[in-house]
Amino acid sequence: MSIRKEKEKDFYILHMDTFKKLGLQDPYFMIKAAFFQKGKYGRQIQFFESELRKGEDIYMEFYDNVKDGNGKDIDVVPMFSDRQLFKYRYNPYFEEEYEQKEGISGKGDPYMTFTVPVTELLAVMTDGSEITYNLYEKRKADLETKKDEDDLPKLQKTLFPNFEDQFPSAEAITLEKDEEESTSNILLRIAADFEKLAQKLK
Repeated sequence: MSIRKEKEKDFYILHMDTFKKLGLQDPYFMIKAAFFQKGKYGRQIQFFESELRKGEDIYMEFYDNVKDGNGKDIDVVPMFSDRQLFKYRYNPYFEEEYEQKEGISGKGDPYMTFTVPVTELLAVMTDGSEITYNLYEKRKADLETKKDEDDLPKLQKTLFPNFEDQFPSAEAITLEKDEEESTSNILLRIAADFEKLAQKLK
């Protein structure tokens, strides 16, 4: 069994609660690589003809391959940290609408694949609701922007400290001294007044 097939079980387990909310006891689930293809906008995924001919909605999560120094696949990891579940809604016109590619398997058997834009997918939320892929990407980008904005003040404070606090200006020092002197003068006047009063009482 390939590493991808072994890890597919682990990926599936993570989404079991979502499948329960959807009322799916045996969902058609798999993991897919989402890639960029020259001449096409955005990421794409590939389905084998046999996968699409089942006529079912396909649930999936994206993955990345981990390679060793020789370029050999040694592990499979989730592509997105949020572990988003996606759904391909069955399209009976897939042969007409998607790009087809022919290939030969390692056993010498011919096969056909269909390239599908990820924008065709739906993002399945943990509560069972669905949103378009484009909306999912927008929400994700908004969250990342907000996080960057929240982190910016901290970064600015680290990179650009308040030098006025650490190194007060001459004017600030003078003002501070003036305030101290004013307080001293007031106390001296009060002491002098008490001394005059004491002399009168004698």
